[in-house]
Amino acid sequence: MNPDYITLKNLSRAYREGDTVHPVLSEVDFTFARGEIAVLFGRSGSGKSTLLNLLSGIDLPDAGDILLDGTAINRMSEGERTRFRRRQVGFVFQFFNLIPTLTVLENLLLPLELNGQSGPAAIRTSRDLLERVGLEKRADSFPDRLSGGEQQRVAIARALVHDPAIILADEPTGNLDAQTGKEVINLLDQMVRQQKKTMIMATHSREVIGLADRILSLRQGKLSVRNREEFV
Repeated sequence: MNPDYITLKNLSRAYREGDTVHPVLSEVDFTFARGEIAVLFGRSGSGKSTLLNLLSGIDLPDAGDILLDGTAINRMSEGERTRFRRRQVGFVFQFFNLIPTLTVLENLLLPLELNGQSGPAAIRTSRDLLERVGLEKRADSFPDRLSGGEQQRVAIARALVHDPAIILADEPTGNLDAQTGKEVINLLDQMVRQQKKTMIMATHSREVIGLADRILSLRQGKLSVRNREEFV
C-alpha cells in the first residue's frame, strides 16, 4: 500500500457559536494508505463527520491541507472539488439518503449521469451492481418499499457504481438492527476489498473492528491509532 495516498498536514477545524470557539480538529497530521480500511471511533460530537466532510471537500479546514496523491483538495476551486467528489468519492450514510421519487435502478444511474455516463452501458453497470448486492429483482422498486437493510445495500451499490477511489462511510449501521448491520458491514467489506478501494468509516459500533486494517480514535481534536485489544 502507498503510505502517502491521503495526507492530513497540520489540519485544523473549529466551529464558532457567538463569541465561543469549539475546536474539532487541532493541528492533525496523519496519513491514510492506498487500499486500506480505517475505522474511526469517537464520541458523538467528537468530529468524525466533520473529518469525513473535509476529506470529501464538502467542508474546508481553517488551517492545514488535505493531500490526495500530493494534490491539496482544499485548495481546489469549488468546481474542482465538486468534480473530485463526483468522480473519486463514494458516500454511505446512516440514513441511506436514497432519493424517494427515483426507483432503485434510477438511484444508481444518477451518479453515472452526473459523470456524463448514460445509456445501455450505464444501465448494465447499475444492474450488475444490484445483482452483486442481491437486489437485482428490486430494480424497479421505490426506496420506501425496501427494508432498512435493503436500502443500505442499495446505498452501497450507489457508492460504488461510478468506481470511486475512496469510500467514506458515516455510521453505516447506525439505523439498522444488529443482525442486519452485521450483514451490511460484511457486504461493504467484501465489495470494498474486491475493488481495492480506500475506505474510512466513522462508527460507534465495535462489531466492525474485525474488518479494520487500522483502528483510529478522534479525541479532543487529535487523531490517533488504537490497539485492537482495547476494543475486545
